[in-house]
Amino acid sequence: MTVRFFPGSQRHKTTLIAGFLRQFRVEHELVRTEEYKSYNRTHHLGTDPAVEVDGQLFVDPNVDALKKILKVN
Repeated sequence: MTVRFFPGSQRHKTTLIAGFLRQFRVEHELVRTEEYKSYNRTHHLGTDPAVEVDGQLFVDPNVDALKKILKVN
């Protein structure tokens, strides 16, 4: 499973998702803002954080959605 994390400019939402990824020890790649332009599948350039899992982009997922998307308990 390939997971990429696109942090947003809204720190609270970004911190929640980053904390979730750390808590459940999900291996992920952090995509920095400078890399957005060189990344082909970036549809998201807004203020909300996003997570891409195996090519599917999820913008601003909540904790319950992340559990289902990443199949963790």
